[in-house]
Amino acid sequence: MRLRVLALGAAASLLAGCFDVTADGVFRPDGTAQVTAELGISTQLAAVLASQGKPGQPDFLADCEKERPADTLPAGVTSIKGKRSQRGDMALCTYVVQVSDPVLASEAQRQRQGGSRGLGGLNKSQLKIERLREGVYRLTGDFKPMDDPASGSRKPGEDLAANAMLLAMTANRYVTLSVSAARIENATGEVQADGRKVTWKLPLIALVRQTPGVPYEIRADIVYAESWSNKLKRWLGID
Repeated sequence: MRLRVLALGAAASLLAGCFDVTADGVFRPDGTAQVTAELGISTQLAAVLASQGKPGQPDFLADCEKERPADTLPAGVTSIKGKRSQRGDMALCTYVVQVSDPVLASEAQRQRQGGSRGLGGLNKSQLKIERLREGVYRLTGDFKPMDDPASGSRKPGEDLAANAMLLAMTANRYVTLSVSAARIENATGEVQADGRKVTWKLPLIALVRQTPGVPYEIRADIVYAESWSNKLKRWLGID
């Protein structure tokens, strides 16, 4: 056991700051959207995972540019295209997702994934988009620490080393989410001065230990289309 603990401790220092997750959603006036998600992993960790992978096990880097037939896509999604690249010591996979119906796509994803953890710790069963009124969507979700299903099977020394490795891997790394539209209202994130974009920058370390401000609620009303009468009312301050 001691050798395993030492190995985990060494891995913690080797794999410090190994992840980056960003996602940017742009909502168009017709209600469709484009989501660009970039998943980054250190080349060191990618090599470790590749060496320990089992046949048939998913590998997001190896599968990044794989073609996705239309009949395999979630409802409300018309295409998903991935591209691999590298920035410094980070291996990247960037997905561009074309969404024809954000409400339908959100519901399909929630049903498909159940309560599993999604992008950067977001609970897919609770991250959703609904139509608030004509021309407006509402985005809601949460960001919570993850449960560790293996913790009960590890011995105390292994638990400490595993926790040290997770803390090192997530230190000073963030899940960065942003949404752009004609206007953003009632948002919990940081809204730009022009009111057209909101950004949430969430610490990855909050997924592996209790952190002030977490669980964190993600919420925004996305105004993608607005009538001239509503614009006039807002300009006159009577809306």
